[in-house]
Amino acid sequence: MWAQYKGIQVIGTGDFAHPQWLKELQDKLEPAESGLFKLKDKWAKPLDAQIPTICRGPVRFMLTVEISTIYKRQDKVRKLHQLIFTPSFESARKIQAKLGSIGNIASDGRPILGLDAYDLLKLTLDADTQNLFVPAHIWTPWFSALGSMGGFDSMTDAFGDLTKHIYAVETGLSSDPPMNWRLKQLDDFILISNSDAHSPSKLGREANIFDTDFSYDGIYKALSDKNDKGLVSTLEFSLKKANTILTAIGLVRCAGTPGTRSNIRPLLCLRQARDRGGDEPGRNLADKLEGGKSSVGVPIKISYLCLS
Repeated sequence: MWAQYKGIQVIGTGDFAHPQWLKELQDKLEPAESGLFKLKDKWAKPLDAQIPTICRGPVRFMLTVEISTIYKRQDKVRKLHQLIFTPSFESARKIQAKLGSIGNIASDGRPILGLDAYDLLKLTLDADTQNLFVPAHIWTPWFSALGSMGGFDSMTDAFGDLTKHIYAVETGLSSDPPMNWRLKQLDDFILISNSDAHSPSKLGREANIFDTDFSYDGIYKALSDKNDKGLVSTLEFSLKKANTILTAIGLVRCAGTPGTRSNIRPLLCLRQARDRGGDEPGRNLADKLEGGKSSVGVPIKISYLCLS
């Protein structure tokens, strides 16, 4: 219902690793376009009847899951969240079975596993080469690939020789593409923006706008091929409303701003300004001036909706 109210055509199911949720997905969804699914008529018709005619439209589901991994590497505890997109229930079951042999996948929709992110990526690719693996909200301090507390200084540090199989990264609610364009290391990644909705009303607060085949393959190509123009733009949550911005990014006073002699100009510094009071220079990973754009960057639009 919420997807139709907000004009969203494709949404991720989330949580397909959870046994009960996967069973419900299999019971209530049926194949639609290639790699996408729709509600069976038994479930769709009663819902459609409650939607104003002007809001009605096709809604498709893509099988997705978010995985939390906590592990130790190089004498530091790492805490990362990752997204997996898959085109089939067969692949979803393979991933679920493998994760179930590693840890408890029934206690939470987003399982927490003592698994190295590198091994999770390998597991994902082994299940289906068409699976998409996307590091989630990459600047969240405690639970992300580049997080200042639980992450790494680069994607390569986190994923090693398998980094070449990561095509897109999620900017998260607390950063926007222009912030990410200031890091050369992210120039080769397509930046996507998802709503990270843990309740239906928050669907669409961030989104990706596509002009491509209405299929998993079309979306996969848009997110994996830098020469493809299928990703038209991203819809961004207003950073004025993002209450994690200082914690996640920290626009604090730092030395060595690229291209300026000032030693105190605010710069993208990946530390917890709120948590630590902004009294340390922190990790300065930005190496480009503001206002630039990566070669694969797409236009952004600011969302003034879904701000609750």
